[in-house]
Amino acid sequence: MQASRMFEMLYMLLERDKLTAAELAERLEVSVRTVYRDVQALSEAGMPVYADRGKGGGISILPSFKLSKSLLSEAERRSILASLQAAAQSGAEDEAVLRKLRAFFGADAFDWVQIDFSDWSGTQNHDVALLRETILSSRVLAFDYYGESGEKTERVVCPLRLWFKGQAWYLRAYCLARRAVRTFKLSRLKRPRVVPGVFPPEALAAREEDAPDVHWPEPETVHLRMLADACMAYRVFDDFSESAITRREDGSFLIDTSFPPGAWIVSIILSYGPHAQVLEPPELREEIQKAAENLLARYNT
Repeated sequence: MQASRMFEMLYMLLERDKLTAAELAERLEVSVRTVYRDVQALSEAGMPVYADRGKGGGISILPSFKLSKSLLSEAERRSILASLQAAAQSGAEDEAVLRKLRAFFGADAFDWVQIDFSDWSGTQNHDVALLRETILSSRVLAFDYYGESGEKTERVVCPLRLWFKGQAWYLRAYCLARRAVRTFKLSRLKRPRVVPGVFPPEALAAREEDAPDVHWPEPETVHLRMLADACMAYRVFDDFSESAITRREDGSFLIDTSFPPGAWIVSIILSYGPHAQVLEPPELREEIQKAAENLLARYNT
């Protein structure tokens, strides 16, 4: 039995007088048979955990039992505190929980990470605590959302999880209007608020199907070959993986990679100004040329 699952099961039993094997199986994401095996292993290890079978039965722990910090090694306690410290930094966990475990373990958590969802202007922030609460408590969320075209719409969703991908945070959620899972970029999500409603069965099913270990299909991609001047080194290593970059003798860079199609790639390349040149595909070269001509025409008027 994994130590992390044993630790989680003990905390669940300490918080509740009794839980059924089915409830534990659902929360631990294992089978009922695995729950009973874990209970037996805990009992054999000296933990006063026992199972009452039959109607009204369940799995319990003696009320007099106190969790000892000796169950965890120093490295495990340090790992738990570090994880909670990161969660508290992001607003995804209550600082009070971290303080209690610091006192319980008799240790402090070094501030090893700083997570800030606001932008550099300090004017844009994301209510991560509210998003966390709606995800954990299965509450319906409404918000205003700006699409790629800039159009604002109100969306009502069943939030599934926060997702960090490609230097940005997203909300994965089941959209009640479109009856499908959608991905919303947090920087475009405004004024989130809890609204009355319950998760329909298809949203609950989507939460399981959209689990992190589920392989999402790879998006369609387009091959890109691009030259970038040496002065753009700071951008090149921000925007592209090291394996896609070849440094040439004159200090410039050859980028050879793939990307999902969309207008966003044109904006990125134009942000390099005169210091980048697309070699392939020819269609993208034409898009860049037209965008540059339109930009020049605007400044010539």
